[in-house]
Amino acid sequence: MLSSYLFTRESGLTNPRELRSAQLSRQYSTLVLSDKRYFPTRHSGTVNALAVDHVANRYMISGGSDSRISIWDLNSREGLRHRYEIVAGIPPKKGHKYGISGISWWPFDNGMFITGSFDETIKVWDTEALEEVYKFELGARVNAHDISSAAEHCLVACAADYTAIRLVDLRSSGAAQMLSSHEGATVNSIKWSPTDPFMLASGGSDGTVRLWDIRRSDACLTVLNLENTIGKGVIGSVSNDSSLRTESFSSSSTAAFSQVKSHRGVVNGLVWLENGKKLVSTGTDEMIRVWDLTPPFTRDTNTLVNFGPLVRNRYLQCINLVLSPVRDCIPQLLFFPSDTGDILVFQVLTGVLVRRLAASLNTRKRTCGLACRGSEYVELFSGNSDGDIILWEAEQSSARMPHEQKYAANLPPKNILTEIYKGLEMEFN
Repeated sequence: MLSSYLFTRESGLTNPRELRSAQLSRQYSTLVLSDKRYFPTRHSGTVNALAVDHVANRYMISGGSDSRISIWDLNSREGLRHRYEIVAGIPPKKGHKYGISGISWWPFDNGMFITGSFDETIKVWDTEALEEVYKFELGARVNAHDISSAAEHCLVACAADYTAIRLVDLRSSGAAQMLSSHEGATVNSIKWSPTDPFMLASGGSDGTVRLWDIRRSDACLTVLNLENTIGKGVIGSVSNDSSLRTESFSSSSTAAFSQVKSHRGVVNGLVWLENGKKLVSTGTDEMIRVWDLTPPFTRDTNTLVNFGPLVRNRYLQCINLVLSPVRDCIPQLLFFPSDTGDILVFQVLTGVLVRRLAASLNTRKRTCGLACRGSEYVELFSGNSDGDIILWEAEQSSARMPHEQKYAANLPPKNILTEIYKGLEMEFN
C-alpha cells in the first residue's frame, strides 16, 4: 500500500500529509513490546492513569492505586536500553490518601495538572513546585474527571459515586454547577466535547450515555438510545439550527428516559472523535458503540459498528479509551484495554481489528492506564495491575548487516518520519 502512495506522490497526485498519514498508520499496525526502552520504577499497586502532555509532548504522569504520582521524562536516554527517568514525584499518602482514579494535564501548558482520587477529592498541582494549589472536596469517591481543551472556561467535570455530575471552577476555586439526571445511579465516566465548549457526555451505572449543554437550566439534552439506528427521534423535538441541539423535555419525557438504554450494563468508558461528530462508548455488556452526532439526523444514532467477540469488560472502574491523534493517521485507531490483559487496536469507524497487543502469554496482567504519545512518535504506554508501565512502539526492521548495526549504534537518534516529511514539504513548497 505504501508503494502506491510513493508512486502517486511522485506523480503529484498525493500531498505530503497523506503520505505521512499512510506511513504512520502502517507503523501503528506493527506495534510491539519495546525491548530498547523501559521504566525502572514500578508502582506498588495498579497503574490506574497515564497522561502525556501535548504541549511539549515530552512528559508523562502516572498515578496508581498506591496513591503515588510520578512524572517521567520521555526524552531521557540512559544506558543501552534507554531507561526512562523520573523527574519529579509525590510519594504515597503524601498527595492523596487513597488511590488515583484519573490524571489530566492543563490543556494549554504543562505548568499544571489535575488528579482525581478515591479519597473523594480533586486536586490541582503546580508542576514546577509540585505543590497542591487547591483541593475540591466532593464527598464521594471520584471515578473520573475531565477538563475541556476547547473552552475558555476553567470547569472540571467530575464523575463520582453520586447521582449528579459536579462542575468545579478553577478560577473561583469553588463548585460551579451540579447536573442531575442519572437518577438512582452513579456517574462512572465523563468527557467534554473537543469542539463544543459547553457540550458534555456522561456514562452511568444506569446504562445510559447522556449529552449535556451546561448553559441550559434543563441541561440534559438527550439519552443515547441503542435502539435508535435510523436517526428517528424517541423523545423531544429539535430546532432547525443543527449547530446547537435545543430539545425541550417535559416531566413526562423525563420519566420516559428511564426506559431508554445506551448499554445493557454499566457505562464505564467514553471518548470523542476529534471532530466532535462521533462519540465512542463502552460498558460492562462488553460492547463498544459508535454514536453518530452529525446533522441532519434528528436524533443521535447508534451506527452498529461491530468490534467482534474479543472485547472483555466486566469491571465497573472507568476504562481509558484512547484514540490515535487524527493528525497522525486516518482513519483513527481505537486502543481498548481488554480484561484479558490484551490491548485491542481497532479502526474506530469500521471495527476492524488491526492489532492485538499481549505482553506475555503466560502472565496476563489487566491493563488499566493507557496513553498515546502521538505527534510523530508512534508510541503507546500502558499501565498494568502489577504496577508496571510498558512501552509499545513500531516494529523496527532488523535487516542491517552486523557492521551496519555497529555504525548505526553510534549515530545520534533521530525520527526518520520527520526527515521524510520535511523533505516532502520542501519539495511540495
